[in-house]
Amino acid sequence: MSLEIRIIGKGCYFCKQLRTIVDELIGEMGLSGARVEQVDRMEDLLEYGVVNPPALVVNGKLKMMGRVLVRSRVRQALGEELAEAPGGPQGGPGNRGEP
Repeated sequence: MSLEIRIIGKGCYFCKQLRTIVDELIGEMGLSGARVEQVDRMEDLLEYGVVNPPALVVNGKLKMMGRVLVRSRVRQALGEELAEAPGGPQGGPGNRGEP
């Protein structure tokens, strides 16, 4: 399973903290195929509607921005994308474990 993760921000303390959290979670969650990109271009901030960085974008979806980042919330955001992906832990779209 592959995730495309973008950390959008200008390199502030919180942007660096988010990168550290993401890198650690990739290892803990066994996401060796995940691709992480640190983005600081103004165009990207505008494209995703980021007004208060840092922001976490996973598979093109803005998952969170502008907060003191909590490790459990970042894990949840990554897990949500894994569950939605074809072949993910829930079996992909349409199979959410409902009877």
